[in-house]
Amino acid sequence: MILAQVKAIYTNEMDDLEKHVPDDPERFCVFVVAMVGPRTGEGEESFEIAVCSPKWLEQRIESDGFAIGMHHLFVADYNPAQIRKILTKLIERYSGDSWEEVARKVGKIGRWEFDGPE
Repeated sequence: MILAQVKAIYTNEMDDLEKHVPDDPERFCVFVVAMVGPRTGEGEESFEIAVCSPKWLEQRIESDGFAIGMHHLFVADYNPAQIRKILTKLIERYSGDSWEEVARKVGKIGRWEFDGPE
């Protein structure tokens, strides 16, 4: 049985999540990358998640008339420790008989680097 493990979480520019400060702390959408691999063994792959505030979502719906939520995490405020805790808890619940099976499950939370172009 292979278990997922979060090895690191960064912004999509590979900056430290804790050092990133959104331009507007109440209305933001920050793309983060979770580096995930098997709990035992080496290797990791990237999964991209948009971490957004409800006010960002509200503005998006007002402007575009809709919003699609795949690979999005909505949080009340930009709290890097809380974001890291939530993503780790969600991702590390997955297991499978192969890494590909685990990665496909994690890919429901964040866009897996090997899922192809969107």
